[in-house]
Amino acid sequence: VNGVTFHYNGQNAPALSNVSFSLKPGERVGIIGRSGSGKSTLARLVMGFYEPEEGQLLLDGLDLRQLDVADLRQQIGYVAHDLPLLAGSLRDNLTLGARYISDSRMLEVAELTGVTELARQHPQGFDRPVGERGQLLSGGQRQAVLLARALLDKPNLLILDEPMQGLDPDTEVWLYQFIDELPEFLRCAMLVVSHDLHWVMKGSRRVICLNKH
Repeated sequence: VNGVTFHYNGQNAPALSNVSFSLKPGERVGIIGRSGSGKSTLARLVMGFYEPEEGQLLLDGLDLRQLDVADLRQQIGYVAHDLPLLAGSLRDNLTLGARYISDSRMLEVAELTGVTELARQHPQGFDRPVGERGQLLSGGQRQAVLLARALLDKPNLLILDEPMQGLDPDTEVWLYQFIDELPEFLRCAMLVVSHDLHWVMKGSRRVICLNKH
């Protein structure tokens, strides 16, 4: 991230102003800040949802604007508290947007994230319906499915955008431990975005504070 500035349409104050930092392979960096400081905006810029007005976002030395969106999403896993699930099955939601994923890989990640247990609890298994926006699952179960989806393609970068919001204490403990003990074959750079300093400090090795404009 090199000197990035971004405005939303109709707003005079920038959501982000001249933000710069680097993220090395395998490093965990936390982004902390108050509401409106641009934390989630930064995550969405990295995902390619928006383009910066000034500055660059680089991945392995390439400007994100030079990359095909499908290729970019394959390299970056994204988990946010407000991401809805499709009104389909567990399988549909796990493999959404993934390319050339084998059943063995899907089962491997499902087992790792606890999604396999969701399938075992239902007679339809991985064809279990999740309901509109995932309403047939609990908040923790939805986050497990989103995390499994994000890890399916073995991304080079994993973005966690306020992943603890709305979770019960037991699920929070599980997610803390899961992130801290990601198996070696899933090691990737990680960007942890949150207003909760405790979570950011626990999940990160370096913390960057965004000031509210």
